[in-house]
Amino acid sequence: MAITITTAEVKRKAMITTSDYDTSISALISEMQPALEYSIADSYLAATSDTNLQATLKLGMLEIITGEFLEQLRREVGSSEQFGVAGLTMGESPQRGVDLIQQGATRLAPYLKSALPMMSENLPASTTADEEAVFSVEEEVW
Repeated sequence: MAITITTAEVKRKAMITTSDYDTSISALISEMQPALEYSIADSYLAATSDTNLQATLKLGMLEIITGEFLEQLRREVGSSEQFGVAGLTMGESPQRGVDLIQQGATRLAPYLKSALPMMSENLPASTTADEEAVFSVEEEVW
């Protein structure tokens, strides 16, 4: 893995100070980081000399992993209860994790493999003018 995300970074982003969740966070990083890196185009991951790009990729991945962790915490029994008195509601914000996931996904969007043009969008279908178009096996034809 080209980018390193630590348990301490996820805890800082989630504003958690206790070590009670270290094992869960570590497991989530191990589970999600390879999948997130796989979705990023190899040319961006390989550009290790571009520290600003690497910082952007890391931040996007960190936000997605932290958001997923917050959503897992929210699903724990008793963690998302709210109560209200005289129009004042107290409790966990239900959108905290979702907002972080969306923010990270938006940050990573330009660098994803799915954002790259398809081979058929870059190459001409035929190099011979005035002849019938010939498609290769690699071409995408709809």
